[in-house]
Amino acid sequence: MNDYWRARGKSKEDAVKGSAKRFLGIDLGASSGRIFLGTLENGRLSISKIYGFPNQGVQIFNGLYWDTPRLFEEVKKGLRVAVENHGSSFNGIGVDTWGVSFALLDNQNDLVGLPRHYRDRRADGMLEKLVKKVPADELFRRTGIQPLQINTSTQLFTMVETRSPQLQVTEKLLMMPDYFNFLLTGVTCSEYTVATTSQLYDPFRRDWASDLVKRLGLNVGWFQKIIEPGAALGRIHETVEEQTGLDLETPVIAIASHDTAAAVAAVPVEEDIGGWAYISSGTWSLMGVELERPLISEEALRYGLSNEGGVFGTVRLLKNIIGLWLVQKALEQWKLERDAEITYDDIERQAEQAEPFAHFIVPDSSVFLNPENMVDAIQKYCRASEQEVPRDIGSVSRSIFEGLAFRYRQTLEQLQDVSEKPIESIYVVGGGSKNSLLYQFTSNATGLPVNAGPSEATVAGNILMQAAAAGEIDSLKALRETVKKSFNIKSFRPMMSSEWEEAYKRYLRHYEQQRTG
Repeated sequence: MNDYWRARGKSKEDAVKGSAKRFLGIDLGASSGRIFLGTLENGRLSISKIYGFPNQGVQIFNGLYWDTPRLFEEVKKGLRVAVENHGSSFNGIGVDTWGVSFALLDNQNDLVGLPRHYRDRRADGMLEKLVKKVPADELFRRTGIQPLQINTSTQLFTMVETRSPQLQVTEKLLMMPDYFNFLLTGVTCSEYTVATTSQLYDPFRRDWASDLVKRLGLNVGWFQKIIEPGAALGRIHETVEEQTGLDLETPVIAIASHDTAAAVAAVPVEEDIGGWAYISSGTWSLMGVELERPLISEEALRYGLSNEGGVFGTVRLLKNIIGLWLVQKALEQWKLERDAEITYDDIERQAEQAEPFAHFIVPDSSVFLNPENMVDAIQKYCRASEQEVPRDIGSVSRSIFEGLAFRYRQTLEQLQDVSEKPIESIYVVGGGSKNSLLYQFTSNATGLPVNAGPSEATVAGNILMQAAAAGEIDSLKALRETVKKSFNIKSFRPMMSSEWEEAYKRYLRHYEQQRTG
């Protein structure tokens, strides 16, 4: 028993008591971090939040950064809370985070500067330079990933082009969840699902695209060995034991560490691969289908679809759509302007009462990526596109929800065009699945049944992949059967189909005007 816990009168259990398996899931999102206890017993999973803390980019002069030292300190606080309330022995720990962001380490394994936020503006205009060096279609054929400004490849290329001195002392590159796994264990490696988000991974060789890495002026030696989701990294580092009280033998599992991969693992679907689409709904909406192999074609490139890694050998063909980020940023502004407590329930209620189809927006337009004032950005967008300007909470928020529903319909049609099986249903997982109005709108717009939940799909996928590593789950089907037995799922059916069909045609005309104008 170390001094930290001796002073508090605590002792370590020799083993987890009883037949239930207990896991800690660390879920780091772009706006918050949470730590959950997951208990698997008799084929059912229960999860409870132990600790939470905010996360946001830190602005320093013109740069936007992730405050990784503070985030790790918060993780350790959460682990201490877990030990204080639930004992020191657990069957595993797993970390998931957002994709594309990365940490650079020197030859002492120290950070080479704070990692940049994917919304950082240093890469503005760099994608155009990147695709001159490696054409967009070649980037897609080599990696299965669409060229985007937020991609790891674009961010690193920016550092090369601007001759960042950080690259001169870099020895290792770790994607964000890999960095937190390193802080917990001292082990450096790269987990498959998050590596695939980098646009530097070859999905056919199932390794880093070393030739592409070199062409972008990067060092192949920076990139770590890729391991499969569900691999055990080893026990926690002794310093983590000393600072948290966790049993030193607690294993850390490289779960599906990209949060979207973890969420899609927990889709409570009954069908096999194909026949359904998913939306991982949160700050971003990730909409796609699950495949057995990458789909790299001219149509997929034209539609803006990407191939990212999934669990148990699957591939997720998807599109990134700016999601409830628009509502989050609008809510911030309304609170400032009105000096009042406004909730998401208030927004949903007022949106439902607002006039339908009065304003059309394309949610993933670049003007909505990171504006200072989201309400003002939406109003300027409507004014510039010669529409009536939405003025109140209800009309602004309804324009967002309808815009998302129409964008989902548009993406669904693109996915259907490249899919082998007809898409007959949609499954929504993640925090945004609690927004009943949005997903009734989605059912109306697409004409398909929509099944929403679990809202904590990322955590469920995180913990159940740990359970798979522990030998408690042997297949993706078994994992999803556990989810179905463990969580309530809400279903929506299409309503007012003719009105939505006519409005969708108007949206498409608006979309074309924005695209060509």
